[in-house]
Amino acid sequence: MIGELVERWHRGWIAAEGLTSEWRDGQLVVHVNRPHRVHEWIATDDEKVDALAATVAAAPEPSWLSVPTQSPQEVVAEIEAAGLVVARPDETFMRRPLEGHPAPHPPEGYAVEVTRNPVIEVRVLTADGDLAASGLMAVVGEDAVAHRIETAEAHRRRGLGSVVMGALVRAAVEDGARTGLLFSSTTGVHLYRSLGWERISDLVVAHNRVSA
Repeated sequence: MIGELVERWHRGWIAAEGLTSEWRDGQLVVHVNRPHRVHEWIATDDEKVDALAATVAAAPEPSWLSVPTQSPQEVVAEIEAAGLVVARPDETFMRRPLEGHPAPHPPEGYAVEVTRNPVIEVRVLTADGDLAASGLMAVVGEDAVAHRIETAEAHRRRGLGSVVMGALVRAAVEDGARTGLLFSSTTGVHLYRSLGWERISDLVVAHNRVSA
């Protein structure tokens, strides 16, 4: 079940980032092609994570590994034993039916801008045109994957993250999406839970020791 959802999430992520992916020896590999992250391997079955971690550790280029799991402590131990460096041990894989998603209006002094190119982008701007908050959402079939939900430090604690998510979801539903998927940092979980998103699993992210 998690594996299927991970595959669906990954299709939205690569659409949002303009990336490509492939199955290599039965494993899902995303071509990130950045100096510090050439490839990202995404586990669809944490029972095989020890072998996958060994593959990532032996890669000649900077490579990362993301492992959705119900047993994060065991996964951390396995990937560290393989020689990987755990970067984020406590992120969360989440989902939500998009129908009825909260869509609050922006506070006074802010305006919302929505564009499609074709990925949905929401920008919350101040009266002076400064960027206060933003986010992306890629629609693939009936799935919508949220990505890069950010609020500028000077504009935090004003509900702008909820405004961004609400505007993204509203646009995604217009484009035919029914289910939302996302990978959340530890700081983002509270926001998403307040909007009705639910945990699918934990998420452990690590990288090998090859420098760019």
